[in-house]
Amino acid sequence: MKVFLETSLLSDVKLRELSEEIVQGRSSFEFCISVLTHFQILWGYTLANRSEEKYDAFIKSIGIEVIPLTKSDSEEASRMKPSKKDLVDALIAATVERYEAVLWTKDSDFLKFLPRDSIRLIK
Repeated sequence: MKVFLETSLLSDVKLRELSEEIVQGRSSFEFCISVLTHFQILWGYTLANRSEEKYDAFIKSIGIEVIPLTKSDSEEASRMKPSKKDLVDALIAATVERYEAVLWTKDSDFLKFLPRDSIRLIK
């Protein structure tokens, strides 16, 4: 089963706590991130004038795949009728849906776009 890790989770201090679960889950799950999540994380590092080395090492050590957007993702996201502030979330949700995957996130806004059983909300 594919599990998408979302920006709110990867950029949070709780990632340290969850990283052990992610490492242990490598045999059961295929962890991945949307190319949009990848962009958001790199953008944050750039704005903070910080090196992305730890982030790069983390995704390589876990074997996290960066999943590109497709035309069908953009079409599905548009059918979700997101508000301007939810455009990125809708695109990520459409990609998660395409893979019939689960999204691990701290952001309950994804419930606007995905069924509850497709989301693991991390507190």
